[in-house]
Amino acid sequence: MEAKREWVLVFDSTHAAMAAQNILSSLDPFVIPTPRTITASCGISLRMDEVRAIKAKKLLLEHSDICELSKWYVKVDVAWVPAIPGELEEGDALRGVGECSSAPLLLCSAAKDARLRLGGDEDPAYPIATVQVHTVSSDGVSELVPMTVQAEHSLDVYVNEELTMRVVCTPTHLFDLIIGRLRTEGLIFSIDEIESIDLLAEGRRANVYLRNREADLSRAHVNVVPTCCTGNQLFNSYFVNDDSMRKLESFDWEPEWVFSLARMLASDTPLHRQTFGAHSCYLSHKGTLICCREDLGRHNALDKVVGKAMREGVKLEECVLYSSGRVPVDMVQKVIRARIPVLASKAVPTDMTIRLAKEFNLTLICSARPDSMKVLNSPNFA
Repeated sequence: MEAKREWVLVFDSTHAAMAAQNILSSLDPFVIPTPRTITASCGISLRMDEVRAIKAKKLLLEHSDICELSKWYVKVDVAWVPAIPGELEEGDALRGVGECSSAPLLLCSAAKDARLRLGGDEDPAYPIATVQVHTVSSDGVSELVPMTVQAEHSLDVYVNEELTMRVVCTPTHLFDLIIGRLRTEGLIFSIDEIESIDLLAEGRRANVYLRNREADLSRAHVNVVPTCCTGNQLFNSYFVNDDSMRKLESFDWEPEWVFSLARMLASDTPLHRQTFGAHSCYLSHKGTLICCREDLGRHNALDKVVGKAMREGVKLEECVLYSSGRVPVDMVQKVIRARIPVLASKAVPTDMTIRLAKEFNLTLICSARPDSMKVLNSPNFA
């Protein structure tokens, strides 16, 4: 490989990017905005040549936490390709993303199935597509231009052999989505209740097995379409625990935690930056960012951060969740079932949302911007 090949290291969090910059300071990497065509949760990346990239990879091996929150890309012609410095052969570069050793698993077209390994991420699918569209101005001028749109994915979830839910989503972080959805719909309290999850049929079917659980076939059939994604359905409540909606414990939070998340959202997120149609959700633990997830549906983005936190053993009872979307009743119910004490949003609530937050002792913050917020319910402001 030629040393002049250009590499970038992208990150899942700003904290990881800053830590990596300090670790690699002796290599003098260039700090650049994350390339527009790369999906990453952090807006800054580190650029370097091949020689420095190989040295950087070796240095970062001593910092597993940074490795887990970062990914390497190499520039091939005009495209950024996922790859590992020192492990990309010329043939790989010519074949492109699908053949690279660290390339994403394209769940929409993958030939192989995947099984959840609790504690590890599955490789994400690429969540966008490019189409040609005609733009027409008010003076009648028409132009054919490319447009980036989100991929829409449908996933049927079977719980102990029973078709329980259908999720219409962006095809990334599907394991996190499934785990989070099980929690926020009241099917589980702990990840230990899950024996295994298999993704099958090119990521369009999930088989979930819960430990020591049998379907309660006496429960009434339900068919609910949540307010954010047409096609989302709950087919039954066979495994729902009736104790999932309980009053939350009081939690002392700090306004700066919310302002910090609002600043992150204001700097934009990768999928939204490309499509202008994604919802974003952030989760922080006592001011430390856990993760950010994007999806075409705000409910899905919420479930993805909950699932990620559960896999990492984060205490949700000490977290703040920040959403880019509106806050209807079903969003509040999800947060209460997840036992998250603080829900903040850039958008607005409804009257029912406020009443539910007060009933269950949920801190509810809306119109949260980098410099102001509206606190609708909180023990801090009682």
